[in-house]
Amino acid sequence: MKITNKVKTLGLLISAVLFLSACGVSSSDSSTTSDDSDNDSSNTETVITTPSTFTINDGRTLGSQCAQCHGTNGISINKWDSIAGEDDLVDEVYEHNDPIMDAQMKGYTISEIQSIQTWLSTVKGGDDD
Repeated sequence: MKITNKVKTLGLLISAVLFLSACGVSSSDSSTTSDDSDNDSSNTETVITTPSTFTINDGRTLGSQCAQCHGTNGISINKWDSIAGEDDLVDEVYEHNDPIMDAQMKGYTISEIQSIQTWLSTVKGGDDD
């Protein structure tokens, strides 16, 4: 039993080292600062610029969960129907007595489902096209 615990501990330690090395953390990284002002090239800043026209679409954000079964942007590539172009989602999700959809819908308010429906109605390529 003691050997098993040692093996588990060793495995966790190796996993942590591999994870940290993949993240770019090394033993040379430290919290101390250098007073050497001649080495400014290592202290570069990365500037991230976000698009100025980006707007959050609540329906698309909430509807991302739907992609797991109904495909990206509601365009299915499996046996479940495509929901892109859907304009009666609120009625449809409650129309069928489907345990999977019932479980999924419990996480959303009617207002959130309506937001998903509004977004889906703008997506081309669904059953209604």
